Amino acid sequence: MTEGKRPGGLTALAVINLIWGGLSAFGAAGMLAMPKLAQMMKDSGDAAAAEQADQMLQGIEQAGSVWSLIIALTFVSALLLITSGIGYLKQKRFLGRTLGNAWAILSILGSVASAVMLAAAVGGGFHFGTIIGLVYPVLTLVLLNGTFKEDFVR
Repeated sequence: MTEGKRPGGLTALAVINLIWGGLSAFGAAGMLAMPKLAQMMKDSGDAAAAEQADQMLQGIEQAGSVWSLIIALTFVSALLLITSGIGYLKQKRFLGRTLGNAWAILSILGSVASAVMLAAAVGGGFHFGTIIGLVYPVLTLVLLNGTFKEDFVR
């Protein structure tokens, strides 16, 4: 492939990463704000909202440091997605290919860990969401290390 000419598929991958990364960042921000929002619901005076808020706060409290780890990993994932998306657009070997591979591997490990933890907690952790959480990272690995491997020229 000639330098400066980016394949359409790589551009599409970049756009998906940028959108998914932005959504992940908003999700992490929402998780970070959840305890404060739950407290506001609790203080609202609505009995049903207060009961839901209590359940939410208890769940967050029980999760403890795992909750903080999930938020941190979601932010890291968002950062990797956005940065690698920019790297795809610029066809940068490290920013695109290396960070894209890092995100894909971490995402696969996270999906597997989540399925295992859910299975231990409630008796069945592999579900449709697990499959969705595995498809895009596996596809990313295949595309970055096969189809688009030679397109990272800088």
